[in-house]
Amino acid sequence: MSAREIAKQQLLSLLGHAKNQDAAKAALSLMFPTSKEMLGTGLLDTADKDGSRRIGQRDFARIYFRLTPDTSIWSKTQARSLIDAEPTDAFQIFASKLDTATRDEKPKLRRLLLELLEEAMSRKEGGRSKWFIALLNNASLLLNDEGWQTAALFDLSIEDLIRTMLRQVLMASTQDERVELIKEAIANASDISLLCELMRSVSGDTEAEGMTYTPDSLGEATQMLRDILLDRVRKMAEEGVLHDQAQPGDILWYWWGTGHGEEVREYTKRTMMKEVGLRFLLQVPISYVRSTAGNYEKIDRQSWNKILDIEELRSRALELHSSSSSEMDRNIADRFLEALERNDKPRH
Repeated sequence: MSAREIAKQQLLSLLGHAKNQDAAKAALSLMFPTSKEMLGTGLLDTADKDGSRRIGQRDFARIYFRLTPDTSIWSKTQARSLIDAEPTDAFQIFASKLDTATRDEKPKLRRLLLELLEEAMSRKEGGRSKWFIALLNNASLLLNDEGWQTAALFDLSIEDLIRTMLRQVLMASTQDERVELIKEAIANASDISLLCELMRSVSGDTEAEGMTYTPDSLGEATQMLRDILLDRVRKMAEEGVLHDQAQPGDILWYWWGTGHGEEVREYTKRTMMKEVGLRFLLQVPISYVRSTAGNYEKIDRQSWNKILDIEELRSRALELHSSSSSEMDRNIADRFLEALERNDKPRH
């Protein structure tokens, strides 16, 4: 038996102990390209043609020899390759990277992705709308409250950065480009949380007490875009899926800002009578406050009363706390009640 055949038998013997032999073979074919031919496996046809992820490369090799890989080892070159991929694929890769990251690494990874997204969407050539819609659909990967308890007073949150970036990208386009981009997003985005907030920021509200925006951002198409986005919001509410969105609160405020406040209050009144709806509404009005005395959560009763009956919601929270056998339900109720109490009795 040749040395090659002996090596192959030894590899196959070792692979026999793997829980997932196909995955183990694929990993070997990536780390050691010659093993792919030896094992006769075509399982992994890596797109890494330059070998940048091979075990022989100094920047990448150390990952293979650590019990706890440093997930932040993701070079700018490797990360930038994401913007040359299909947006949907790029977000899947990022989600996988995020899953293995430590708590401290996740904010860094999110900010790195945000830099890449800004670069991708600033390109004048094709693909901008795909990236725009992909970002909307993957908002939950980025809109995360991790680390808010220890955030410094004037630190910008990842949410602040995303919203600023989207406005800048949008306003750097011509008016016709803005209109088409938003129209396409309304029609195709599965998550409209960021889109609702973005629409309010560039076109304002029709509600007198709402947001104003002086520049003629969307021109004669403004009301048309408001209306078709409102249709999507109403449809989500009717189908009972609005609470599945990344930031339902932004959607409710958009709905209110179109001049249909009573419609929103009717929706939230019906919703809080259902278990799933109650859990969702108890979390929606909570906001984070940064303070030199320590960060905390609160509920702006006066503001949220425009779209929610806060006192009725308080009663429902007390009832949920006392009657539910679910620890999760009690925690949701307690969090709401504590945040509301901080509003009613401000901290000094």
